[in-house]
Amino acid sequence: MTTHLLLVGGFLGAGKTTLLLKAAQHLVTQGYCVGMVTNDQARGCFCCRFPDLLASVKRLQESIRPDIILCEPVGSCTDLISTIFRPLYAYYPTEFRVAPLTVLVDPFREPKSFPQEVGYIYEKQLSEANLIVVSKKDLLNSETTQAHLQDLQQSYPAAQALAVSAQKGEGLQDWLEICLQQSSNIEQVLEMNYQTYAQGEAYLAWLNAHGLVSSALPFSASAWMASIFQGIEQACQVQGAAIAHVKMHVTTETQVLKGSLTQLGRPMSWDLGPTDEKTTQAHFLLNVRVTTTPKILETLIRQVLTQVVGQMGTHLEMTDLACFSPLPPRPTYRLLSL
Repeated sequence: MTTHLLLVGGFLGAGKTTLLLKAAQHLVTQGYCVGMVTNDQARGCFCCRFPDLLASVKRLQESIRPDIILCEPVGSCTDLISTIFRPLYAYYPTEFRVAPLTVLVDPFREPKSFPQEVGYIYEKQLSEANLIVVSKKDLLNSETTQAHLQDLQQSYPAAQALAVSAQKGEGLQDWLEICLQQSSNIEQVLEMNYQTYAQGEAYLAWLNAHGLVSSALPFSASAWMASIFQGIEQACQVQGAAIAHVKMHVTTETQVLKGSLTQLGRPMSWDLGPTDEKTTQAHFLLNVRVTTTPKILETLIRQVLTQVVGQMGTHLEMTDLACFSPLPPRPTYRLLSL
């Protein structure tokens, strides 16, 4: 059985998770069995942990026998053609059909707000794309959308540029048809300076936190979550740290909430929620990437959590918190040709 693999790359906060979740829902309605592999809670990307990616894919094949597996690399990862696509073609030529590499772009993202080395990663992601997809189309007028597409097509002529709105579903079917009907183009070799790449990764401290917030009296999980986002944004402004992304999932007995913040000065967005429901306990999963040191980021997040918990009269039980600077990328494979 040949499984279709569809990888969506792109910088942190571009909306990859949202797009893939909407794509999965859409494909299921069309009769496909769909699996998904994401990587925002790990310490390495698919390229550096190729065997782990393959093991995840194999588990899905054995458990649900999916027609399509959607894969989301870490948002600060690039050089995917050489480290993921060519190895799949070279070592598993009959097991997978690999869709064109999609790179998602947030039209509101300003790469110049980051250090030059981080901008290098952003540029390389676009340079190797087969498809460049402008996200959040529903927040743009048609004239602005066309201007973005024309600029991208001129700057990256080897790629096809299109726009989608995961929230509204606009352009989703057109993008998926291309992905399912065409195969990836792996002819282009991306010139990479891995030292600059590593420096860009290191600028973006990475924090993962799991925990439980509870109260004797019912409280609004949506309001608690919004307060966390507000506190993180304010703390980053004071610190002078640029936000690459802040993502949070909150689950209670009756609701699932998901929100994100992708840069200073822009409102948080809700993928799931908010609701008016109240609860006495909620589990949360927090993922943060900002331009600061791990020590400063951990202190910042702990202070925000403590402050919001106190303000809302809740109790916090931290299950796990890890904060680190990514190690230099060392791909399992880097094939420049087949």
